[in-house]
Amino acid sequence: MDEVKDLKQKTINGMLWSFIDLFSGRGIQFLTTVILARLLLPEDFGLIAIALLLVAVSNALIDGGFSQALIRQRF
Repeated sequence: MDEVKDLKQKTINGMLWSFIDLFSGRGIQFLTTVILARLLLPEDFGLIAIALLLVAVSNALIDGGFSQALIRQRF
């Protein structure tokens, strides 16, 4: 019975850290986009958006789930 409680606690902790990881990054990304939209001309913002798209695609290919594996290994 103690193992079940331990597994449940580890699952909850893992989900919490995954949630924090995902939404803190998205929140910072959103705020950065809003600030850049206010500071830059539309043409410049479009160039930045294209560059950020390329960075996001390459990050998705490079990361390949490393943060999830790290959380799984931690708990």
